[in-house]
Amino acid sequence: MEDSTTIDTTDLGMAFTDLSRSQLDAILATSDLDERIRLTAETCGIKHYNDNPRSAILVDFCYYSLMFCEENEFEKEQTSAFFSIMLKVFKASVDDGMDKDSAFSLFKSLVLSHSVSDPSTGAVELFTLPCVKKMTSYVSNTFFRYVDSFVYVFKTEQKVVTVVKPLEVETPLESPPLSEAIAGELLFYGEEREEDEKKGGGVDNLAREVYELTA
Repeated sequence: MEDSTTIDTTDLGMAFTDLSRSQLDAILATSDLDERIRLTAETCGIKHYNDNPRSAILVDFCYYSLMFCEENEFEKEQTSAFFSIMLKVFKASVDDGMDKDSAFSLFKSLVLSHSVSDPSTGAVELFTLPCVKKMTSYVSNTFFRYVDSFVYVFKTEQKVVTVVKPLEVETPLESPPLSEAIAGELLFYGEEREEDEKKGGGVDNLAREVYELTA
């Protein structure tokens, strides 16, 4: 017997294909930004988002798609479907090299297939007209405005050049010990006195110095 509580995902289009209900619940359950980003990266299988610029950009793309839905109070089915639509459009543009007009046509067709009910084509009615207007405005002013930048970042190999240069650092000379300075002065004074004595004036000079000190 079929479980009556089981959700028939075939009636939900792309909802819960890339982002399950439990994963979405976990992301929205916390208000901590770092934890939300971590869970988004984990859900999308994106690694090294802390130290890899491309990974960080992709995580931001996914995260802000979710935050758009939260801010506009989308239902969980709508949020998950929009998330999958944006992932598919991103991969078509960046990975497959689809031009901007074709990518936008892909976006419109995916949104349309989730905005009307047509069992013959598999279309399901998840998005209302106000939702469609908000989504179209959002992607036009975010992803499709900067899609060329996304393509450049993800498809252009950046050359890494390592340059090694010697670094000269000037340091002050070490000051001599004070004891050596005194010894040097005494030695100089002794040599000067010897020189005076040789000239015959050593006694007179010494007597004059004593007289000046005791006067």
